[in-house]
Amino acid sequence: MTRPQLSDLPAETVDVVTRWNPDAVARLKSGGSSQRGVFVAGPRRAGKATLVRRLRALDASALAFVDDSLDAGVVLMVLDAAAPLGREELSVLDVVARPACPVVFALTKTDVHRDWAGVHERNRTLLARHAARFTDAEIHPVAAGGSGVEALLAALLRAARDEARDNSPATESVLEQTRRMIVATARSVRETEPGAELRAERVRALTLRDGGRTERVAQLRGQVQLAKVELLHEVASQVRAAGASARSEIDRAGRGTLAGYPDRLAEIVGERSGAVDAAVTARLGELRSRAGVAASDPEAAGPPPEPVVPEGPEPRHRGLEDRMTILIGASAGLGLGRLVVSPLSMVPALDIASIPLTLALGAVAAWWLTRSRAHVAERAHVRQWATEALVHVRSQWEQFVLARLLAAETLVSEAIIAESRVAAREVDERVAQIDGELRRLAARRSGQLSSCERDLAAVDRGLQEVRRPAGEPNRRGERLNT
Repeated sequence: MTRPQLSDLPAETVDVVTRWNPDAVARLKSGGSSQRGVFVAGPRRAGKATLVRRLRALDASALAFVDDSLDAGVVLMVLDAAAPLGREELSVLDVVARPACPVVFALTKTDVHRDWAGVHERNRTLLARHAARFTDAEIHPVAAGGSGVEALLAALLRAARDEARDNSPATESVLEQTRRMIVATARSVRETEPGAELRAERVRALTLRDGGRTERVAQLRGQVQLAKVELLHEVASQVRAAGASARSEIDRAGRGTLAGYPDRLAEIVGERSGAVDAAVTARLGELRSRAGVAASDPEAAGPPPEPVVPEGPEPRHRGLEDRMTILIGASAGLGLGRLVVSPLSMVPALDIASIPLTLALGAVAAWWLTRSRAHVAERAHVRQWATEALVHVRSQWEQFVLARLLAAETLVSEAIIAESRVAAREVDERVAQIDGELRRLAARRSGQLSSCERDLAAVDRGLQEVRRPAGEPNRRGERLNT
């Protein structure tokens, strides 16, 4: 009984091979062989290129050399006479030597290494241990001068002719080639993780899900504390400036000016209040800018509230100092009057007239001294009142600053939370899209692997039919009845 052809195999096997390897199926149907030429394999620096050139020099049309072992009808395994073959050579041999593909061995550089004969026998022993099919394998020694190339060419031609006698190796080769294609595709699908970029994007999106709300809120608190320190320092500076202006004006004020000075102090406080408001507005604008939000300050839309200056000072109460000033002024005035009219006392006619004059001068000096002392005391009284009034104004300014800071912090925090919610919603939507895409990719990957496994099982069943001994029936029913 002849070996089965591709058309004799199960329909599912034929469909899989036709889908995966249409070129090889077309060659089989046209009567051509799927094995085309010789594939040269071996370790690096074994002289493969030199050996191919010599073979072509002998007969360029006798053999065709291919670059893919799947397209080869014969494998030429090149070994180096420098040392016996090892794991590298055996690994290459396992990859390129299919079960139905003949292998011809060549040992190069025999003219360079004197112990090549020992290496030759050692290689035969190692090949026999590695696989039963290589038990009687012949290794053709080749020298650099060209000796042994003719025998190697003849062995390659014999192997190519023997391989082309039966079509079953061609069918088996197509099945093996198709199997390798399926295995390579399945390995690529398993090794390639689908959606790696999507997973990285998902991780980045979840990392920034809150829009950096925690960091922004922490930075906002630090900026608010810094602004509080700066603005309270500005309030203290304005209070000191207002106090210096008030003291300077009070020291130069007359009696009429002192009477209306509370109104003047209110004007000074109003001017400084505008400077405080401007500093607060500028600093809060900088705070919102650094926080990255566009929240507006509702208190900055209208004029700031004017600080309330306490009512004018109470009337100064006259005390013991004023009485003592009167006595001292009278005493000093009498003494001054006597000093002034002392020349008149030397004239007897004017001696009596000097007494009322002395009294008049003493009275005027006492009045001036008492009035001046009262003016100085009034200045001190107004100065003390201005100091206490500025303390009250400072407390109002500080309350104004803290209220604006608290309102700004609240608005900026609400804006940050609102932006964070929007960002979280956008991230959640994007993560949901990514999860859906990842599920689709995973389902597609699973489907590809399942399809590869089904196709691989169909090809394996075809290989079992092809490799079954010729005397055994192909159909399961016939095998059970024999």
